[in-house]
Amino acid sequence: MKSFLKYTLIFSMVFCMAGTIAYYSVRVFTQSADEIILPELTGKNIIYVLETLTSMGLNAKLHGTLYDDKIPRHNVISQDPKPGATIKKGRDVIIYISKGPKENSVPDLRQIPFKQALILLEKNEFKKGYVSFTYSSKTPKDYIIEQYPVPFSFALKESFCHLLVSRGANPIGMVMPDIKGLRLEKAAAIIKNHNLHISEIISKKDLNKDKGTILSFTPHYGSYVTGDTPITLVVNSPENNKIMDPDKLSRVILVTYSLGPGFLKQHVKVETDMFGPIIDLYNEYMKPGEDINILVPSGIHTEINIFIDHRFEKTIIIDPWKEDNNTGDMNLWESLPLQFYQPILPGSVKN
Repeated sequence: MKSFLKYTLIFSMVFCMAGTIAYYSVRVFTQSADEIILPELTGKNIIYVLETLTSMGLNAKLHGTLYDDKIPRHNVISQDPKPGATIKKGRDVIIYISKGPKENSVPDLRQIPFKQALILLEKNEFKKGYVSFTYSSKTPKDYIIEQYPVPFSFALKESFCHLLVSRGANPIGMVMPDIKGLRLEKAAAIIKNHNLHISEIISKKDLNKDKGTILSFTPHYGSYVTGDTPITLVVNSPENNKIMDPDKLSRVILVTYSLGPGFLKQHVKVETDMFGPIIDLYNEYMKPGEDINILVPSGIHTEINIFIDHRFEKTIIIDPWKEDNNTGDMNLWESLPLQFYQPILPGSVKN
């Protein structure tokens, strides 16, 4: 029994001594290894990073590549351990490499409308660059002729795409016709027949000229003009410096007047000066409750006088120089001035 205890004690002492020697050997070895402070690698080129880590006795481990809008391609995005950490020689340093900003495929904008092209650019994360215009017989007006970068190429997102837009076919030149002294509606018809367009209509008062006639116009008679040339008309009107929308010359207004109730037909006379001299639009008998419907050009100053059974009812004045502040529609001005009614001539009344 005593010898067993003796051998057990000796074995324990030897085991403790061996463990102590191994612990201090590892400690001495690890303390003898060099410790290094890891530098900042983010933003550095991969070649420079590999050379730096190798010279420091560290191992570079590439764990992936990522798109990055700020870090150039082939440069380090991140590192592990972080900069400033203490690391021993022979350890691994994990790095991620940038693939640079993400590139998108440039959409094909050719032969599509300009507004639609802008939507496609925004959808594909591009910006509108320089926009130039030129005439083209093959591409409709306001459609894209060419673009840069070219379609289906790759470019950085948020980069600019430059566009060449069509003005349509090259306009044919002509001589400006003489429209001075004509009524506005006739002058407008001549201009339209020459494929020209009116850009502005201005009023000017001249008591020596007929109301609604052209006093002057630009470009002047005999000038070289095209379909793109803006034309300004000065029209005789009771007030100066009023502006009329040229679109009114292509619109009409429906004027409606309802007859009152009754049993017998009523004699209706409607006269107007819309065509210059006063003429009759209606001069006939109508049933009670029927409507008088008159289509009036919205761009012509017009007075409409309505007489029922030889009695004056009302005057409706359509003034193209006045605009409604809320809707922009034409104002219909009604008045009840004294009127002299001419007797009906024999044979002029329709039963």
